[in-house]
Amino acid sequence: MFESSRYEVRQKVSIGTKYVVYENDTPILSAKKKKFKLKEDFRLNDYDSGDERFRVKADSVLDVSAAYDIVDSQTGERVGAVKRGAFSFAKHTYQLLGPDGSVVGRIVEDNVPMAIARRVLTTLIPFSYRIENATGKPVGSIDEAFSFRDKYTIDIDTEQIDPRLLVVGAVVIDAIEEN
Repeated sequence: MFESSRYEVRQKVSIGTKYVVYENDTPILSAKKKKFKLKEDFRLNDYDSGDERFRVKADSVLDVSAAYDIVDSQTGERVGAVKRGAFSFAKHTYQLLGPDGSVVGRIVEDNVPMAIARRVLTTLIPFSYRIENATGKPVGSIDEAFSFRDKYTIDIDTEQIDPRLLVVGAVVIDAIEEN
């Protein structure tokens, strides 16, 4: 698990929001986010066994300023966190924080006209994000395919950013954005 540089996340239809994460066409994780929670707290489970693999918890109730801590449930190790950058209607930015809280990368919405159209017209317009390392160098992307439920591909240079942080972080972003 987490040995590839390409992942796919598919959102499933349900009462809450469900996700399945694939690595090389093999499902590896599943997640469910409950609606109407004041403080985000959700789990990602091993797809086959159902065992909890990652725990994600917001550090505050206000999601505009929250950091979402990602913890490996089996080892108790803090993988890192995702933190929303300065709020912008036109371009969303998220910081990827390492286990020690230092910035190891960013996820940046990279098409401003399409982002505005998504917010004003419809969320059916696919999103795309650029993944940067701590120095701002592009090291990957997150690209959505046109679909009624989210389906997006994550490509990453795993030498630059921990794929666990990025993949779980992408699911967190999708859940809090309610794409």
